[in-house]
Amino acid sequence: MFVMATWGLNIVSVKYLTLHMDIQALAAVRIVIAFLTVTLIIKARRGRIPKLGRTELGWVALAGFLVVYAHQVALVSGLRFSSAANGTLIMATSPLLSALLAALFYRERLTLVRISGALLGLLGVGMVVAGSGAQFGLTGWGDAIVFLAVLVFVCGGLVIQRMSRMMDPLGMLWYMYLAGGLMLVVHAALTPASYQADTWQMAWWPWLVLLFSAVIASGVSNIVWNAGIARLGISRAALFVNWLPIFGLLFAALFLDEHVTPTHVAGLACVLGGTWLGLRRAAPVARGEAAAKG
Repeated sequence: MFVMATWGLNIVSVKYLTLHMDIQALAAVRIVIAFLTVTLIIKARRGRIPKLGRTELGWVALAGFLVVYAHQVALVSGLRFSSAANGTLIMATSPLLSALLAALFYRERLTLVRISGALLGLLGVGMVVAGSGAQFGLTGWGDAIVFLAVLVFVCGGLVIQRMSRMMDPLGMLWYMYLAGGLMLVVHAALTPASYQADTWQMAWWPWLVLLFSAVIASGVSNIVWNAGIARLGISRAALFVNWLPIFGLLFAALFLDEHVTPTHVAGLACVLGGTWLGLRRAAPVARGEAAAKG
C-alpha cells in the first residue's frame, strides 16, 4: 500500500515538475538520482553488484530501454499535456495489459472473461480521454502518450520476468537504471531546451518534489515493490495496483486542484472492473504452478 501511495503521488509530482523543468532534463535527473539511491542502498546492505555476461547485458539493456528510458520519456511527455487524474487512471491498466501480454507471449489461454476485462478496461480509458472535452486536441494526445508509456513499461515487465530467472532483483534494478539512465542523459544532452536557465534555477520546493520523486518513488518504492513480488508473487502483488488510481485521483485533487468528474469515477469503475476480470483466472494458475513445483 505504501508503494501505491507513493506512485500515485509521484504521478502528481511529475505533472507538477513538467511545469517547472524541461521534460527531458526532468526524466534524466530523476533516474540519475534514483540510480544513486539504489547504489547507496546496495552498499548499505553490504551487497555486491553482480558481473554480467554478454547475454545478460543484452537483456538488461533491453529492459533499461523499455522500463526506464522509453517509459520515462513517454510519461513526462504525456503528462505535459494530460492531467494527473487522467494519467493515474491510464496507468491503472498496467496489470490488465500485463495479464494479456503474458497470455500472448507465454501461451496462456485467452478466455472470454479475460477478453471482456480487456475491453472493459479500454472502455474506461476511452471514457477518460473522451471526457477531456474541448481540449481533446492536446489532452487527448497526452493521454495517448501516457498509454504508450504504460505499454512499453508492461513490455519491459515481460523482459524482467525472463531476466529474474538468472539475476538478483536488486542487482537487476541497478543495471536497468544504469542503462536507462545513460540513455536519458544522452537524450537530455542532445536537447537544447535542457540547457535553459529556468530548468536549473527552480525554487526550493520543486527541487524537494524532485527529490521525493527520484529517491522515494523511483528508488525506495521500486525496491519494496520487487521484494513484494518475490514474497507474494506477481498475480497477488498486481492486485495492489488497483489502489494506484484511487491515490492518484485523491492527490491530484488535493495538490493540483484538479476536478474529479463523474467521467473519472465511471472510468475508474471500468478500469478496476476490467482489471479484476483480467486477473480473475490468473491466481488459480499461479497456485497450480506453485503446487507442481512443490
